[in-house]
Amino acid sequence: MLPSGMKRGKVSIKESTDILIKLNLIIGQILPVFYEYNNMIKQQGFYLKPVHMVTRRLQDGTIIKYYYYGRYWYKLEKTPTGRLKWIYIGKEKPLPELPDPPENPLEGVVVKRVNETIEIIFGSEELFRTIYSRLSSTLK
Repeated sequence: MLPSGMKRGKVSIKESTDILIKLNLIIGQILPVFYEYNNMIKQQGFYLKPVHMVTRRLQDGTIIKYYYYGRYWYKLEKTPTGRLKWIYIGKEKPLPELPDPPENPLEGVVVKRVNETIEIIFGSEELFRTIYSRLSSTLK
């Protein structure tokens, strides 16, 4: 079954908030690998995040939250006051000599949450099929 929200190879579906629990379970399984990887590369001053979250507030007060799943690289720098400054540097490994980063099984998924309405956007039909079958079996 392919959802009706297909355009330019992307798949968009509407879901209940239960889907966020399933996504969090999958991320929870891979977080230890990301923590271990970040411990290996911290001497170079980089950090790899599996999820990037953005919050937007519309003029009417509605809050939209976006969750981007992938591999997001940051450079960590200390300011003169001792605070840690996170500088986004992209999705590609910043130095070739760094070890290969861990895989993120949700890479390419974007979740848009407006109140209790959840929209999930998959980068391709193949990604949709792979992840949706995994999500379907996560909380049965």
